[in-house]
Amino acid sequence: METVKVSKGRHFLRKGERIKGLFVVLQGSVRAVSKNDEIVMEAGSIVGLMESASNVYLCDYITNTDCVFYAYPYRQTEDYKKIFASDEKYVAVFTMGAMHQAATMLDRYGMFSRMAQNFYSTLMDYYAEYKKLCNDYQIPEKPFHRLASMSPARAGGTIEKWTVEYYDKMSTFSLKFMDQFLGRDYAIGIGEIQNAVAWMVKALSLIEKLKEYLKIHKELLLTASSEDLFQLYFELARKASGTGMDMEPIFQKISEIMEFSRGSRLFSDKLLDVRFAEYKSYNFNQETELGETDIWVDEVQEEYEEGIDYLEHILDYAQYEADKAQQFRDVLQKFKNLPDRLATTDDVRKLRKEITQHFYDIYELVFYRSLQNGKLPAAVRMFLNFGFVDEELAGSEHTRSLYDLTQELSRCRADNVYTIYEWLLSIYRGENEPSRNEFDMDFANYLNEQKKTGRITAAQMSEMAADNRQKVDFELKNMFVSTNRATYGKFSTYCPVLCEDDIIGTVENMLVTAEKANNALDMIRGIDFSLFYREVGYSDPEHDVNMEMIQKEVLPNIILMPNAGSKAMMWQETAGIKKDTSARFIFPIFTVVDVEEMMIEVSGRFRWEMCRKIQGVRWNDITEASLTSEFNDYIQYYRKNHDLSPDAKQKVKNALTKAKNNFREVFVKDYQSWIRYEAKGSFRLNKVARDIIFRYCPFNKEIRNMLGANPMYREMFEKYEILKDRKKRHVELWYDRYQKKGGEINEELQANWDFYEM
Repeated sequence: METVKVSKGRHFLRKGERIKGLFVVLQGSVRAVSKNDEIVMEAGSIVGLMESASNVYLCDYITNTDCVFYAYPYRQTEDYKKIFASDEKYVAVFTMGAMHQAATMLDRYGMFSRMAQNFYSTLMDYYAEYKKLCNDYQIPEKPFHRLASMSPARAGGTIEKWTVEYYDKMSTFSLKFMDQFLGRDYAIGIGEIQNAVAWMVKALSLIEKLKEYLKIHKELLLTASSEDLFQLYFELARKASGTGMDMEPIFQKISEIMEFSRGSRLFSDKLLDVRFAEYKSYNFNQETELGETDIWVDEVQEEYEEGIDYLEHILDYAQYEADKAQQFRDVLQKFKNLPDRLATTDDVRKLRKEITQHFYDIYELVFYRSLQNGKLPAAVRMFLNFGFVDEELAGSEHTRSLYDLTQELSRCRADNVYTIYEWLLSIYRGENEPSRNEFDMDFANYLNEQKKTGRITAAQMSEMAADNRQKVDFELKNMFVSTNRATYGKFSTYCPVLCEDDIIGTVENMLVTAEKANNALDMIRGIDFSLFYREVGYSDPEHDVNMEMIQKEVLPNIILMPNAGSKAMMWQETAGIKKDTSARFIFPIFTVVDVEEMMIEVSGRFRWEMCRKIQGVRWNDITEASLTSEFNDYIQYYRKNHDLSPDAKQKVKNALTKAKNNFREVFVKDYQSWIRYEAKGSFRLNKVARDIIFRYCPFNKEIRNMLGANPMYREMFEKYEILKDRKKRHVELWYDRYQKKGGEINEELQANWDFYEM
């Protein structure tokens, strides 16, 4: 046993690390952070106890305050005997700690289990009451298929009541009683501890599943996009206010929903205030006529019907010129009548080209019209987000599914995930800058080029640079057109209009949701942990830090194009000149290709292009070591490399042939093997490629620990740990100096420290 002091805010044990000890909290408190939960462990708690049977830490442990611990070396269950041998009273102390912690964890499980059950039953009650109120007020229901199909929480198991009661009772006994109960018998003590640990681990697993259930389904009640149960009631109230009937039953239910939302602790105060503000300020006494300018009409059509002329709705909304509208109808009809729409003959290519020109002209008109009409009809949403124009082309069954998806577009949105329509809106609002065009020229450079060639004056250039509509035009005519074609995947048969031929299976299965995209990102980050980290400068002259380089993670923006495609693109590695801006990954909104595979491929290209950007003109200069320079040198001179066997050289030659001598594409294929196979200990790369990729794309600590015993990896890992420890020591020294000068370890600096712990 030794006494260990850890300062506030330190991430001193990391999830996935091999267990190295048990730490009894003497002073202070520690946060145990799992995937979806967080527990504060006060003085007397034993950090690592829950993991004593699994041999790896199941949580991240972060000091809440300055802490003092008693540290006991521990690797396996037999080590308890060594701890108990130093003082036999520890049998009771550790068993009592296990009982308390098991009781706490089981109590939390019970709380979240009840919470999930109550959340489900409450939403179902509110939804049933909504239908009843619609009937009472003779107002059509707004369909909400996700809520209608919601299922109760199934965490994959339960913990019986007797278990909870047992540990609840055991946790009340005194240390003296526990000592007498165990008789200082090591075997009984270890048995009681490990039984408690087993229940703790099960409870933690169930808690994570229950919290995931609540996290996913809370948006059915309330979400920033207003596609939720609260909005159903709000719209019902607005409709009902024009009937002259008593509104109190609706107001009562809305008040209950607001109270339940606040009491659920699932939503931020900011979201609650924003969502409830419009309802509270709305004047329900103003005269409205059923069916006129009302959000219900603009946002929601009647229940889906087959045979609707969606194209007519889209053309009317776009206010497309009558003669051009008829031309589009004619060419679309010819396309529909083709025996083979995927033919590559000249006449069919010409048809597709005409359709493409009309499509983008109409898209631009519809987008700008939508800025004046905030609530979009379903046909317009389908067009803007999915490229849909015609029921016959898309198929009636798929059209119904697309229609339903227009009410669930929030599934395709997150902080870093956009539908193309949301992305264009973000540029119009000034939240994002337009992307580079296919000539790698950003908007500022494009304007500068226009000025140089005399197409615009300096005054016009300044005016256009500040005009967000000009920025949207640039994005529509460049990135949008190029990537919509490229993500479709089949250049020779590309048509921007959604066709039944492109839909395989169901649109629901093909839909690329924000959850799918970010899960794929997280999977890769869990292996190649440094993928999106960049070195950026940190300065705080007031505390004697002029410039230190720290690691910062910047996740990419993912933009979903309105097509059913088979390719994803790494369009640009940063949003601008600065390194700490988000990359832009472009995906089709529908695909049958595995999203993880697509994400691995674009991540490999990102790795290469980000290195090229950082290295500049010296990206292939072997005198300056980098991923691109070393890999370029390896491929260029592989025939003379004595570390490669004849078989390995032949494989490199074959890879080059497949990649058409594109070195980057050879790297991307190796990167895919690195993530998919090498991370699991399945060797696919040769020695030289493995060494280069590991040095610049290292595995996280958990994988290194798992593969460290393998001689194929051991030497690489050992060198890496030496270099990493040097950098970590440098960071530790300047953090200590910084804190002594009065500086605080903020979120940026903590993230930098965490990077060197991975």
